[in-house]
Amino acid sequence: MSLRGFFTTQKYLQGKTLREIERLLGFNDGRLSKGAKFFTPLILPGIDGFEFAGYSQVAGHHTQAQYGNINSPEGPAEKKQYDEMKKKVAGSWTLYGSERLIKVLPVTRPRDGVPDDFQYPPGLGIPQWKMTNQVECRVISFVRDYDGRFIPDQGYKEIRIK
Repeated sequence: MSLRGFFTTQKYLQGKTLREIERLLGFNDGRLSKGAKFFTPLILPGIDGFEFAGYSQVAGHHTQAQYGNINSPEGPAEKKQYDEMKKKVAGSWTLYGSERLIKVLPVTRPRDGVPDDFQYPPGLGIPQWKMTNQVECRVISFVRDYDGRFIPDQGYKEIRIK
């Protein structure tokens, strides 16, 4: 499936319930109550395929107002620094394990006519990036139960205390 939009890395979501993930990412209460699919890219995006989106306590529709022109460097020096920052971030992503990119797709779609500020309240502040190009992805998990946990297919081992 080809996807774009907001991604984070697996380590921030693994082992969490949908209810917890909803708060981490900044979805309105109940948005994940009917379940969510978790996707990961088949090929990592290049530096031209994503933008910085800060942290999830700032919804995507407020990125510009909160962070300014973080994706519009001015002049050659800023452009060079911007590209270096993007290379560093993209270089930290993997295709496997806890550093891989994850896209959460709720079963419940956004509601027409409902303001973005209601549908996307401030999250709890985990890093996110906006994929501007379509990214070929595969489903790695589908969690149906609101209190069900996202247990990825790899890169995570649940530790249980007896």
